[in-house]
Amino acid sequence: MGNCHINGKLITFKKGMTVLDILKLRKKGYKLFLSCKINNRISDLNQHIQNGDNVKILDIKNREGFRIYQNSLSFLLSAVVSECYPGRKLIIEHSFGDGFYCKFGKGQSVREGDIQKIKKTMRDKIKDGVPFVKINKSKRIVMKDFIKKEKFTKVQLLKYEKDKTIDIYKCGDHIDFTITPLVPDTSYLAAFDLHIYKPGFVLRFPDPVRGKTIPPFPDQKKIFSIFTEYETWGEILGIADIVSLNRKIEKGDISDLIKIAEALHEKKIAQIADEIKQKVSKLKIVLIAGPSASGKTTFSKRLAIQLRVNCLNPITISIDNYFFERDETPKLPDGSYDFESINAIDVDLLNKHLISLLNEKEVEIPHFEFSTGKRLAGRRIKMHKNQILIIEGIHGLNEELTYQIPKKNKLKIYISALTQLNIDNDHRISTRDTRILRRMVRDSLFRGHSAHETFRLWKYVGKGEDRNIFPFQEEADVIFNSALVYELAVLKRFAVPLLHSVTPEHKDFSKSERLSKFLTFFLEISPTEVPPTSILREFIGGSSFLY
Repeated sequence: MGNCHINGKLITFKKGMTVLDILKLRKKGYKLFLSCKINNRISDLNQHIQNGDNVKILDIKNREGFRIYQNSLSFLLSAVVSECYPGRKLIIEHSFGDGFYCKFGKGQSVREGDIQKIKKTMRDKIKDGVPFVKINKSKRIVMKDFIKKEKFTKVQLLKYEKDKTIDIYKCGDHIDFTITPLVPDTSYLAAFDLHIYKPGFVLRFPDPVRGKTIPPFPDQKKIFSIFTEYETWGEILGIADIVSLNRKIEKGDISDLIKIAEALHEKKIAQIADEIKQKVSKLKIVLIAGPSASGKTTFSKRLAIQLRVNCLNPITISIDNYFFERDETPKLPDGSYDFESINAIDVDLLNKHLISLLNEKEVEIPHFEFSTGKRLAGRRIKMHKNQILIIEGIHGLNEELTYQIPKKNKLKIYISALTQLNIDNDHRISTRDTRILRRMVRDSLFRGHSAHETFRLWKYVGKGEDRNIFPFQEEADVIFNSALVYELAVLKRFAVPLLHSVTPEHKDFSKSERLSKFLTFFLEISPTEVPPTSILREFIGGSSFLY
């Protein structure tokens, strides 16, 4: 017999029991739990319990639990496609709406009949409860298995894995490595849908808040077009996954790749500036919004330069200067200030000033002092001919922010690091992962924050983004993808020591371990290769811009 704590409750168990065995004793509802953290290390539910273990059970409402649901369902999809269409290559490309966008390789279009066949086979396997079996194998043997199945990218990828043995999962005849554990069996994955979206389809997940509910499909045509554009860029660069990037590094071709990637960014920014120039007779305000660590500040500075090339003189205004003073700032249920809410902004004053500026009147822009929570007197500005306002802030896409300004007078730009680079065909790299690594490096270098502090704040940042930014993505007139295909190979040098500073005693160890795991596949690129005007310089330092 032994004792452990599960979600803070003391449990007595018999030797040899797994977490799943203990959950099954509850009988009803145990399949709501997807995975667990044992002493802060993420694990599947088939892990054996040891005396004194501290266990946290994860369900779909937990972000790590939801990720495990996504990865398990993706694994099942790959297994079913391999079974139903042995000659086709499934590519799980990127997040899209509430799911993952998928397609077949070699230009093979997906037909409605394909979707129905795949969906039926998935549902049959879910009904049968086919187990996901974890096996620890020699890396050499796993590579031989992948060679037999003609999965050569996985073979190349595992060459960068330093451990001699690796964990793989097996579902029926399908095997693969994973970045996270999987659920015990396919019966845990009842909530899903497949939505055809030419030339591919979307693997859709349940709403993590409502559990089993699959909401109506949220078509995001603008976001999809940006992913398609980035895919085209990837083809220009010859980069689709980590292996193709590593080959460029090994061959010494990385300098040219970086120059082309940065030139594509600059060309896109110049095109946006040209669009503004064409509409300048009516267009007077440019609003820039995006999630944390998307590179909004550097983008704004580079756009301002391109506007000057077009004989426009931009004036920059920060929404942060329009914060209400502390005694008027809304609060969260726990009593802390809710700076992410649009109600923390003096929207009426902002609109009053904007109208005055558009009417060529002088206004005094306030200066908000964060240390005291007071709004002080700031600079006085007035718009002249060929001047345009650039306003940066998280609420820029929300019409409520500039409700008194006619739409014809403003252009809304959404910026985010929409990562297209994949680990391989079956494993995508999350956009959130790219952004948290950017932020972690920047916070360490310029704000004196530890990785612990970045993880702590990220939880609140994510909630604010889900509430205040992502619902307004499709309101944007222009979308700029700030991701750089090579950036994770640069960030690795800075991020890995920070991630390794998070020890198993810390509650965020599982997140640190997962991020460290996929970074091991990247070869490093020296930061000296990064141009001083790059958006990446906002996070690693050495920028020619002042912040």
